[in-house]
Amino acid sequence: MTANNLQRLTELRAKIDAVDESVHNLLMQRASVIDELIKVKGAATQKGAAFHPGREASMMVQFAKRHAGSLPLEMIIHIWRDIISTFTFLQANYTVHLSNVGDTNLLRDMARFQFGFTVPFENHATAKEALNVMAETGNALAVIALNGEKCWWQYLGGENGLGLMARLPVLVESKLPSVDAFVVAPPTSESIPFDWRTYAGHVSSADALKDWTGGKVIAIDTDEQGKHQALIAIADGGTAPKSMLDIRAVGGYFDQVESAA
Repeated sequence: MTANNLQRLTELRAKIDAVDESVHNLLMQRASVIDELIKVKGAATQKGAAFHPGREASMMVQFAKRHAGSLPLEMIIHIWRDIISTFTFLQANYTVHLSNVGDTNLLRDMARFQFGFTVPFENHATAKEALNVMAETGNALAVIALNGEKCWWQYLGGENGLGLMARLPVLVESKLPSVDAFVVAPPTSESIPFDWRTYAGHVSSADALKDWTGGKVIAIDTDEQGKHQALIAIADGGTAPKSMLDIRAVGGYFDQVESAA
């Protein structure tokens, strides 16, 4: 290696050190803004007040649109998901609840991609148990695999007010292993402009909604009493199926992020 190359390497490493220092300083500055935010809005005392899925989804879309270069988009999304989740935790401590049904290792990996390593996780034997515990604690979330347990969405809505907040994985067309799952949240303090609003109810048969065109069917499964429990999603302009009984709103989710072409 020539003397010129050694000099250039020294310059580049110094530049990397300067960038690292700037990133660290900006994160500490962001933390100070969050401290002030907590004082202004009192988020730590308001049930569900720290969760802002619409703002988070918009940020992920913007990252994907402007991203360029050799750095994998998965890393960028993961870093910012960790940052967002950690600063949300600083506003109001919360726990993510998981169900020990299905591919639990994959579900936990995907949940860690979404929420990072600062937020504590708690495992439960069933989705029902996970949802009951999070409903009691207030500032909590749950990550439930769509096909991990039969008809778990029947426990959403109603008196507990629990509803879907996001659909995972946050980044589609990724090389990372994933499973179709949802983030469940307590009632939030503000209206959320979901791309897809979700509804639960029951139908007469597994193919009762095959001709329905007002939205999309997420799942239909049979519960312990033999009823066909349905979970559907409706976008703006869509219509609910007339054949769905005891229909109730159970939150919603935003379109998942796609890599820029």
